[in-house]
Amino acid sequence: MKHVKFLCSAVILTGTLTGCGGSGVTVSPVSQPAASTTNSVNTVADNQSNVAASTGQFLDSAVSGLYYETASFSGFTDEAGGFSYVPGEYVRFYLGSTFLGEALAQAEVTPLDLLDVQDDPDKLQNMLRILQTIDSDSDPSNGITITDQTNDYLSQFSLPLNEPAVMFEASTVVQDMIAAVTNGSGLKDALSSFEHFHETLLLSRRQTDETIILNLMNTSWTGTVRSSACPQEDAVAKMTLKFTPLGILSNGYHSIDEETCKPKGYGILFETYETSLTFTCANQCLDSDLNRVIIGRDEQTVTTLSHQAGSDEMLLSTVPESGASTTLALQLK
Repeated sequence: MKHVKFLCSAVILTGTLTGCGGSGVTVSPVSQPAASTTNSVNTVADNQSNVAASTGQFLDSAVSGLYYETASFSGFTDEAGGFSYVPGEYVRFYLGSTFLGEALAQAEVTPLDLLDVQDDPDKLQNMLRILQTIDSDSDPSNGITITDQTNDYLSQFSLPLNEPAVMFEASTVVQDMIAAVTNGSGLKDALSSFEHFHETLLLSRRQTDETIILNLMNTSWTGTVRSSACPQEDAVAKMTLKFTPLGILSNGYHSIDEETCKPKGYGILFETYETSLTFTCANQCLDSDLNRVIIGRDEQTVTTLSHQAGSDEMLLSTVPESGASTTLALQLK
């Protein structure tokens, strides 16, 4: 399905949302100091005492009390989710003794940035559910606070974040944790966890002077797929895209068979805005969001997205490193 590089595999099954994500670097966990060192404490490496530090923020709303390490600093994120780093460094995050992942340190880092290409597709939702579940007041909308007591408890074992969601939520480790560090409300459900995470990303995007030109939320679009290998007028595949509050739902034929020039790949695909290469903007789409070049995760395809302000049409043209190019023409219903 070359033309749908912007759609990564995600399916709602038995109430469980499965997503896919970005890339990172896998490293081995290291020992973390006791949580009693408390939030916002930064330790500076001896050979970096004179370095000019920058401040980043870890977001699933702001997460405080999360342990981090860079080459120059280590400690717990402060009340705003803040951590210190030197530009160019990587930052590693730990929840107790559980290694969450590593990402390039920058102004904003989210759980999505911590994913590795080899991770289980459910790792993102597992992280979101855990972080929102252990919030001290069970209200992630006002920030997520990990207490010293919770960190102390979680330092005793590793959470099975890199397992399928069904196995993760049923594991004894997770169930024991819920009993020990929460008020008994249970593990946060996947749908509301993704919805909260999505809203957090949208809030961060609103800090811009650009004009919002398109609100995709709750709109439906018809899609027509064509392949350069099949120039015949009737060699098309038809699909629909619906932009729901949780993500992008596509239904129909998603590609053209280059040998028979017949539509193929019939099915229903779901993708969260957080994992979309193409439509991350949702209800806050700027001109720069809708007119750009996108490099595929495989780094072998290039997709050009174009949209004219005020128009009811969008066009995605995908050129692979080898093989036929495809176009997906979208028309607002």
